[in-house]
Amino acid sequence: MVLKLLKNGYLPLLPILSWNLVLTAHLPPAFQPGVFNEDIPFWVLVGENLFRVIVFLMPLFLMLNIRTPRGRWGLVIFLLGVVAYGLSWLVLILAPESNLGSSVLGFAAPAYTPIIWLIGMALMADSYYFRVTYSPWHFAIPALGFSLFHIYHAWLVYGRFYA
Repeated sequence: MVLKLLKNGYLPLLPILSWNLVLTAHLPPAFQPGVFNEDIPFWVLVGENLFRVIVFLMPLFLMLNIRTPRGRWGLVIFLLGVVAYGLSWLVLILAPESNLGSSVLGFAAPAYTPIIWLIGMALMADSYYFRVTYSPWHFAIPALGFSLFHIYHAWLVYGRFYA
C-alpha cells in the first residue's frame, strides 16, 4: 500500500504547488491573482481553469514508474522543467525590472515553462489505478491545452502592463 502511494502521480506536484503557495506573494503586482485575472476574456479564464483542473486532478489517478526508459527520460525532463520553472520565478522576484524580467519572454516564462515538467510527468506515468491502458497522450494533451491558455493569459497581462 505504501509503495502504491509513493508511486502516485500527485507526489511530483507537491513541491511545485508548495513553491507557488509560498512565493506567489513575492511576485510583481501584475502576477497577483486579482490583478492577473483582471480584464481577461471569460473564455480564456474558463479554458485555462478547465484544463488546470484536469491537469492537477488527473495525477491522483496515475501511477509513476521511473524504472522504465520512458520513465527515466520523464524524470530527467521533469527535473529540468522544474529548474526552468523555478528560475523563471526567481527572475521575476529578484529582478523584475531587468531586461529579461520585463521582456515578454521573461514575463511569460512561468506560463510556458510548466509544459516541460508536465511532459516529464506524462512520461513518468505508466498506468492508472483502474483498468484503463495509459498513454502519455492522456496527460500531455490536457497539459498542452492548459499551457496554451496559460501562455495566452500571461501574454494578455504583459500587454496590459508593458505595451
